[in-house]
Amino acid sequence: EGRQPAPEYPFRARREGQEGVVGIRFRVGEDGRVLGAEAVSPSPWKLLNDAALRVIRERWRFSTGPARLYEVSIRFQLGK
Repeated sequence: EGRQPAPEYPFRARREGQEGVVGIRFRVGEDGRVLGAEAVSPSPWKLLNDAALRVIRERWRFSTGPARLYEVSIRFQLGK
């Protein structure tokens, strides 16, 4: 429910062949906005971790309702 766009793949990470999965835990408030997020299972690449956290904190929105906690994995994978 709501809007959860995919993160942009950082240009430098693409160029350097960085791939990985970022595990993130985040809280959503009653208004559907993300209140806080942290990488609980970070990838070895800071650029990927930062991109995943940024999109969740700044662009993800959910339906209104009770405050809740989510845990998701975001995969960064280059085309083969």
